[in-house]
Amino acid sequence: MLTLITLGDAIEIYLPGVITQSASAELGVSATQEGMLGITLYVSLAVSCFLLPAVERLIHPKTGLLVSLYTSVLATTLCAVVPNYWTLLASRALLGLSIGFNFSTCEAYFAKEVSSYHMYNLGNLAGLLSFTIGGGWVAVLGYLLLIRIGWRYFIVCTSIPVFIPPILMLHIALPDKTANDTELLYQDEEEQIEVTNFWARLIKGSVANFINTLQGWGSILLIPALLTYLNNSNTANNLSQDKQLLILALLYGGAKLLGRLLSFYLLKQVKFRVLQPILSILIAASYLALVLKRDSLVITIVAMGVATANMAFCITRSELTLMEFDKYFFGTGRLALAGGTMSGCGMLGASVGAVVAQFSSSYTAVIITFVLSCIQIVTFFSITER
Repeated sequence: MLTLITLGDAIEIYLPGVITQSASAELGVSATQEGMLGITLYVSLAVSCFLLPAVERLIHPKTGLLVSLYTSVLATTLCAVVPNYWTLLASRALLGLSIGFNFSTCEAYFAKEVSSYHMYNLGNLAGLLSFTIGGGWVAVLGYLLLIRIGWRYFIVCTSIPVFIPPILMLHIALPDKTANDTELLYQDEEEQIEVTNFWARLIKGSVANFINTLQGWGSILLIPALLTYLNNSNTANNLSQDKQLLILALLYGGAKLLGRLLSFYLLKQVKFRVLQPILSILIAASYLALVLKRDSLVITIVAMGVATANMAFCITRSELTLMEFDKYFFGTGRLALAGGTMSGCGMLGASVGAVVAQFSSSYTAVIITFVLSCIQIVTFFSITER
């Protein structure tokens, strides 16, 4: 069930990158307004994550999941029928709030209900794999269906069918717990696990999460750079929209999927403070391809940069997602506070990454990413508790 919810959330998040060109042409949206659509989604995602510690004490996770899923279906439907840009922007903000609440509530629910730490790690990695598949799946669907059925019908056909089975499962299969049962569960867990230096751990984890998601969402810059090189090449004709979507699916989704699969092995076999700095260096080096001149060799380099940046990003993303609601890293007493704050900082990083991708020059993006990667390396070395 949680894997299906994650799959649907991934489709919702990556959907704007597939439909923006078609929607903008119909609604008369400018380049600046296009950027605001993505930024609004990520900011509302961050807000909903930061609200988790307050909401988590008021309602049961099952109720929260149902509310967020129904809101996602409603917001998706509104996105498909909006008459103008401003209603589309409002529907994206509502969708961001529901997706963020899906994220954080799923993580909190799973962390508290899972039977063992091994199952927590395995379940989280399975969810991340599902998230990656969702990103690649929406790109493949865009290649197959977008031009044929239009962007409005395409929105309805993507995430809504994925959310229906979890809604039915929540209503039928999972029993309710009383407020007293939930409160006793929290009290028992708070007495079981305590950690030292909670705030230091939270600050370091939040900084790492912010930079990592900024790197991941900023790597969207590499796709247009590659397409520009191909379109301006003497050996290639201008690429049609469906071919661009296919490149997006292969180099963006495929590299992320490889990164998720590698993370199952690497996170167990390689020490945290060895693996993560190496991945940060790979991400920074990948961005350097943006400043090189156009020729056939550089086209290959940029293509490799796209794949490398997204593969490395996904391995680090897997580690940080495991950390967000890890009761052995943050303790049980303030787990919702830690997970919500760390997740919210990650979504803020995605917002900044979207700004960089939309409004900054390639040279500015390279400088920003290089500086942040250096900070990221220092942060990873300072996380001695993991």
